[in-house]
Amino acid sequence: MKLTPRKITVPVETRQCQNCGHTYQGKVCNMCGEKVFRDEQLSAGHFLHEIIDFFYHFENKVIRTIKLNFLKPGFITKENLRGVRVPYAKPVQLYLVVAVLFYLVVSKVGVSDYIPSFGDHRYYFLSDYPALRWAKPLDKAVVNGIDSMWQRKGRKIEAAIQTEYSNYINTNTGTLTLKRPTMGDSILVAASDQPAMVYNIMRNTRWTIFHAKVGTLSKSLIFLVLPFFALLFYGMFYRKLNMYGSALILSSHFLVYNLCIYTLYALISIAPMYINPDFAGWVFLPFKWLFYETPLVHVSQLLFGSKFEMLHFIFWMPWLMIAFKRLFNTVWWKNILLSYITCRVFFFLLFGVLKKVLIALTIWSM
Repeated sequence: MKLTPRKITVPVETRQCQNCGHTYQGKVCNMCGEKVFRDEQLSAGHFLHEIIDFFYHFENKVIRTIKLNFLKPGFITKENLRGVRVPYAKPVQLYLVVAVLFYLVVSKVGVSDYIPSFGDHRYYFLSDYPALRWAKPLDKAVVNGIDSMWQRKGRKIEAAIQTEYSNYINTNTGTLTLKRPTMGDSILVAASDQPAMVYNIMRNTRWTIFHAKVGTLSKSLIFLVLPFFALLFYGMFYRKLNMYGSALILSSHFLVYNLCIYTLYALISIAPMYINPDFAGWVFLPFKWLFYETPLVHVSQLLFGSKFEMLHFIFWMPWLMIAFKRLFNTVWWKNILLSYITCRVFFFLLFGVLKKVLIALTIWSM
């Protein structure tokens, strides 16, 4: 007796997507990605499960990506460029998470390198570089422009204070009567003392408003460095990166590394000053001695410039050299040269351009 195989067909349920209306088979719409909805998903248990699942997978993905980006420079970028993206956090998502952590730590530790104060616009100019001495008039014009904005804002605040106090001036004697809420009484200010008092109040008010606004702006505008830095990467490696978006991914991962390494530096090297002020910056002391307190000082000043700039070279160059080698397989001398150029340009963009822009925008918005 001959047996013939019998084809068994398993009935497949056909569904209509609640989102786009497309008819499909399976658990996920193949047009928009909407999943099949069941009434059990409305239960409190399912809601709690989704919360735990989201944070567990999100946290694992972000931590894993940060770890690989820190320990294996260029690896995450290379994975993204070859299309392997699901196991890792997205570049922008990763940057936002690290930026929040960075500013939280920096604000608590009290480090202000990335949050400018008025006066920081007088440092790090184009004309500091020997080949760009001709740019000194431009640098001077930028400083004078910011100083002029600061003075105009002061006069505006001073006029507002004077207008407010004019209602409390005795027209016969010229004295100003001010109430002291904490003491429950009043004080009289002679006419001759009023200009100095108004000026001091203006200075305190101007500083308070400036520091409140610059902290907010600095958290958002550091992201503006990203496209300019990506442009630098694209200009150096346009034959291998192919598209500008690839350079944006690389610059995002480098900025994430920069924020991570500076967060660690703030916690390890700066935070101990609250225990003993002499401990502040202890990680940097051996490098400071080696490069600036030995016969190497002249070479260090030529290659790195200031001690502050040299600190960032120590942070940045190893990551860039390994990343360039992994991504582009550059020869050693070209690798060192491109990493050095990148460090110098990035430092100037961050501290020579961004800080001045932040200060100017803060004063303008006051």
